Amino acid sequence: MIEVRDLCFAYGGTPVLRHVNLRIEEGQRAVLLGRSGLGKTTLLHLLCGLLQPDRGTVTVPDRLGVVFQEDRLLPTLTAAENIRLPAPDLAPQALDALLDRLGLLPYRRARPASLSGGQKRRVAIARALAFDCGAYVFDEPFKGLDPATKEQAARCIVDHVGRRPLLLISHDESDARLLDAACLRLEVLSQ
Repeated sequence: MIEVRDLCFAYGGTPVLRHVNLRIEEGQRAVLLGRSGLGKTTLLHLLCGLLQPDRGTVTVPDRLGVVFQEDRLLPTLTAAENIRLPAPDLAPQALDALLDRLGLLPYRRARPASLSGGQKRRVAIARALAFDCGAYVFDEPFKGLDPATKEQAARCIVDHVGRRPLLLISHDESDARLLDAACLRLEVLSQ
């Protein structure tokens, strides 16, 4: 389960999140929408433990599969090595199947510098999906993907996530339809 209760956070005295309440249980997927600067990425950082709330509680599984806004790939590793980094026990067949599902199999030995922005994004998605975790939080995972590739990635995410909770941050309401997910608006969750 992913849950935040009465969550408040401010940067240098400037409130960003005010009394946010959110609960995503097993078997649920949600897409969090909201205008830029409202605190969506800050909420993700709070869920990941990268920031501490000023007030309220955050409850997440011990292990989260995360896609950050930035790809955060290690430049000296290949695509396959980046994916295997958080999942060293991932079987070679499972790694190749994941690469294939995301249209990346021909690039398994490519380093990030030789990949397009969309390919890097899909490697970041694959890395999060390869990680053995209890829930997923993704920040703009489809950024830079064309419609067909976005749909392919969404199908892979849905199949792989299964019944584990998923919170995906987006600016695009159609992402909820692609993921068969509930639409949540940060403006409504924050009072």
